[in-house]
Amino acid sequence: MRFTKNILEKAIGNKSIKIYRKYIDSSLKMEEVRTIQTESDFDSFSEKRYSDDNGKTWSDYTENKEYYKKDGEKEILEVNGNIKYNKKHNHVVKIVMQRVFLYNHHDVYEKYWDKGILNWCDYTYIKISTDNGQTFNKSYKLSYEPNVDFYSNRGYFGNNVEIDKSGNIYTAIVAPLESCCKIAKTDEKKIASNGEITSGVFVFKGVFNEKTSDYDFSFSKPIMITDLQSSRGLLEPNIILLKSGELMLECRGSNTIREGWNTRTQPNTPSYRWVSFSDDGGKTFTQPSPLTFDNSEKFYSPSSISNFLRLSSSNKLFWIGNISKNLPDGNRPRYPFYICEMNEEKKCLIKSSCMIIDDKTSDDSELIQFSNFNVYEDKLSNNIHIEYSRLGANDSLKWQGDAIKIVVTP
Repeated sequence: MRFTKNILEKAIGNKSIKIYRKYIDSSLKMEEVRTIQTESDFDSFSEKRYSDDNGKTWSDYTENKEYYKKDGEKEILEVNGNIKYNKKHNHVVKIVMQRVFLYNHHDVYEKYWDKGILNWCDYTYIKISTDNGQTFNKSYKLSYEPNVDFYSNRGYFGNNVEIDKSGNIYTAIVAPLESCCKIAKTDEKKIASNGEITSGVFVFKGVFNEKTSDYDFSFSKPIMITDLQSSRGLLEPNIILLKSGELMLECRGSNTIREGWNTRTQPNTPSYRWVSFSDDGGKTFTQPSPLTFDNSEKFYSPSSISNFLRLSSSNKLFWIGNISKNLPDGNRPRYPFYICEMNEEKKCLIKSSCMIIDDKTSDDSELIQFSNFNVYEDKLSNNIHIEYSRLGANDSLKWQGDAIKIVVTP
């Protein structure tokens, strides 16, 4: 594989620039979202523009006013996730998450990290467009509980939507441990000492009903690990349809220890990627285990996002994320940044295929991170495009980060 690195936009001052592009229908039409970040897990400004010719020319930017809204004391974020075209049913499928802070997001996040108290609610939606991405006129809230109050059916969206040959759609959400244990009929205290911190996962399957022109959704039995394995449970799930027809769930773990969290996680707890498999169409999944290399070697990975991409040109499946030489401490270090081919028969990464996309240089701060990235396959060249910010590269300006694009030629 060959790599080409480009700076899409140079950051000025103490801010991180992110520029993410994605296809939004069955054609070459793309959406570009440009955001400015000056604080953790919150974009200070968001705008977007469009291209009809695979990114050669672009419309003018317009402010993305849907991203942030206020409702009294509440603050509401709406974040668009993965978009895919469903060839079988000729419509576009998009995953959207809404995060509702009960009050000022600065104070909410501070209380979470200091005390382990969660004062926000996430909800995940599947939205459908029947006019090739122009409007999304159907919306389905992914629900696993019958009640409809503010605190029910909370779910942090997964990284992707998967679509099988029959046009069935799959996605995963992170759900509160209390709800997972209730459905699994398991004692919550056997899984974790603090259910606000530790989360489980549900995998949803949507089957299109030709008679009603609607999706009927079902969800898996909850997938969980204990806080002896990961203080925060399973996070930021990917759901992948393997060549065998099995479904693979891959998640981020965490060995973060905070005084106010009261978890059973120990300082030497390994930090892994966690995988689980289903051979019954997503009804049940195996107990999660660490993702390994093809020589059965376990590897460390910080608590950071990962993603998968299957190339249409070769049908090869690639994993993109952070692999650490030594045991990480919670979210860090978020370098080096790797791309590895997946061995789908052995359900592991091919170690000899792993290549570093980006890494800390001698001029970079220890806090630099290669995370929260975007990846897609260019429809014309079939190259892999990876977009991210080199956030944290500057010791004196910790939020500064240039917008970067890596083009990988397989």
